[in-house]
Amino acid sequence: MDREDAVLRLRGLVGRDLTEVARQNGVAIRKNGRINKGWAGHAIERFLGLPLNSARSPNLGTWELKLASLKRLKNKNLVIKETMAITMLDPVEVIENDFVNSHLYNKLRKIIAVSRIWESTEEESSVCFSVNAFELDGTEMYDKILEDYELIRRTIRKHGFNSLTGKLGKFVQPRTKGAGHGSSTRAFYARKSLVKHIIGLQHSPTKREKQRSLDCSKHAGSYNMSSRTHIDIIMVKLPSNQSGKGRHKCAYCAYEVGYSDALAEIGHSPAT
Repeated sequence: MDREDAVLRLRGLVGRDLTEVARQNGVAIRKNGRINKGWAGHAIERFLGLPLNSARSPNLGTWELKLASLKRLKNKNLVIKETMAITMLDPVEVIENDFVNSHLYNKLRKIIAVSRIWESTEEESSVCFSVNAFELDGTEMYDKILEDYELIRRTIRKHGFNSLTGKLGKFVQPRTKGAGHGSSTRAFYARKSLVKHIIGLQHSPTKREKQRSLDCSKHAGSYNMSSRTHIDIIMVKLPSNQSGKGRHKCAYCAYEVGYSDALAEIGHSPAT
């Protein structure tokens, strides 16, 4: 499936409860009385008509589908819930290949990142929060991840594979993966700071929470609605150029501007 087509289709999930999507596509949320840990990712793959994928190569060879979970703090702010597994770490492959020829690069190069709101361990509901197309090439993050990769590579060469710990890397860390504390396998994980970039959160949820439309004559009172999820979905699309000090901070206006700009880039005009 073409990545652009996949993004368009997945954006239709924003605001929907993924537990319903799972049931509609025959994905079990519970197995043998326990939560099926990968149910949400499997539901999204089935929604796209993709086979369940755990291969080291990207989905369909050109892009990778990733799922991230957000959780709500007591003050109602949304934060990244956990780190994100990227791919298994093979020490021989890492030593023999520079970053651009690595499995890590192939997995991060082009991503469709879907984020959901994790409500509880019971997983009775989980709303799809956002869909973001992430590209690594030509960004500052490329250089930062390159530095982490080279650090991990040097560590394996000098001190051996078993010396790798989760303390290494600013954005990508090597961690044990597998059952039990004695696991000898390792995987690359995206730290929460990188996950934030991948899913498209340009500002922390705390800063977004402070932005209101009360000073906007056009949209004043728009926040008087029962569903807070809808507000969060709009806020995540707030462009960085709308968040500077002294600038207009209405999320609705910012969303409309971003939508118009996106259409203009592909040569279309908003429908009137």
